[in-house]
Amino acid sequence: EIAVEYSRPSVHGRKIWDDLVPYNKVWRTGANEATVIQFTTDVSINGNKIPAGRYSLFTIPNEKEWTIIFNKVDKQWGAFNYKEDQDLIRFNVTSTQNEFVESLIYYFSDITSNSVVLNIVWEKIKVSFKIEVDVLSQAYQKIKEGLANAKAGDWQSFSAAANFAADNNVYLDEAITWIDKAISMGDNYYPYFVKAKILFKQNKFKEALNFINKTREAGRKDKNYEFFVAQVDILEKEIKAKL
Repeated sequence: EIAVEYSRPSVHGRKIWDDLVPYNKVWRTGANEATVIQFTTDVSINGNKIPAGRYSLFTIPNEKEWTIIFNKVDKQWGAFNYKEDQDLIRFNVTSTQNEFVESLIYYFSDITSNSVVLNIVWEKIKVSFKIEVDVLSQAYQKIKEGLANAKAGDWQSFSAAANFAADNNVYLDEAITWIDKAISMGDNYYPYFVKAKILFKQNKFKEALNFINKTREAGRKDKNYEFFVAQVDILEKEIKAKL
């Protein structure tokens, strides 16, 4: 989750850039208190790793390029007590022309599963930068925590963890350990299927086909298998195409 706290100055017919907001000087990028940006998880911006937390967001505007500043002191009145030695990161972005906007606005765009663009727009100027989140690493940590607390016989949790790894083609060696744990808890068709999927991702096609056969054998004993068999057919076809 990302949140931005800011006050919205308005143009009111004034000249903004290099006047009300001087060039080459640190600006609070808002009004009253310094703008604050908060991350509930670690993020990456412009190649810089930023730990979860609250930061003051300052900028140094210029005609064509702005400097974006994340400062570790999150409660400041304007930029009057700003100290550069408390900066976490600085990076430059190119400003672009925009349709006129009377009051300063921050908004998110280009939202994906692991990134978002933060836009800062006022008067006829816009600056933007991408915020990225390592979703897979965060999911992996939550999976590890969940499996550490899994109850005895909970083959579903181990299967789900292994399937996540297979679908994203990550942590496959560890996924084998997880799915073997699930298989050891009973003769269920789904763990066999997930192991076939992992082995397929590891280019172990003959072994993968063997677990497709085990999936079918176990599935005959489960009335819910008929709703799943189409997925087994698809994976078997993909495996055989590699043999």
